Amino acid sequence: MALVFVFVVAVFVVFTLFLLPVIFSLQALGSLFVYPRQLAAMFGNRILRRNHALEHATIAVLMEREPRRRFSGFSTDEGFFVQGVHSLEEVDEAAREALRRLRAGEKGLAVHRNCGTTIVAANLLAAVFFLGALGAGLYLGGSWLYLLIVAGLVLAFVLRVPLSLLLQRFVTTDADLSNAEVGWVEPARPQDLQGGLLGLLLAASTARVRVFHTDPEAVEVVRGDETVLR
Repeated sequence: MALVFVFVVAVFVVFTLFLLPVIFSLQALGSLFVYPRQLAAMFGNRILRRNHALEHATIAVLMEREPRRRFSGFSTDEGFFVQGVHSLEEVDEAAREALRRLRAGEKGLAVHRNCGTTIVAANLLAAVFFLGALGAGLYLGGSWLYLLIVAGLVLAFVLRVPLSLLLQRFVTTDADLSNAEVGWVEPARPQDLQGGLLGLLLAASTARVRVFHTDPEAVEVVRGDETVLR
């Protein structure tokens, strides 16, 4: 009886592993309906792209100082958040140094291989290669289809970082911080993160950096009783 159970489990595991490339590729197809629209929206928001660039640069500076520590972050129209910090002072110093270095021409600080854009790139590549595998499989014969799907996933894995760096440089970040200033650094609020208990736990090691932009694209324009952000 035990041998039968082991055999059934083994068959299930092998079958699941066999299907994983297909399952992941099908899941990645959904990214074609989501990520391009999100990338287009971010490309059209220069303030968010600049904050994103400063977020990356700040984390890069923090990691230069302590390479073994892990940091993460995300950006908003008002600034950005850094997770994994020990004090507000270290984030304030890193943000101001990052701003100075970006202004001095170190644009490489604005892109990072571990950015969430890499996940976007991997899914988009997997979806495109999957569609390509379907077309090639129909042309070459169904016996090639599975191998083509696996090859597409391998290519997506290999190319995800180069594509991510390309997307960051031209779509999701803008290293022109000549008219930006770091305002202040404050503790993050739980509601700024996940909310609830998880947000409370994350907030304990998260700092919020407020960034102000003084160029015409970032000033508030008052029209009657309305204030809009250009």
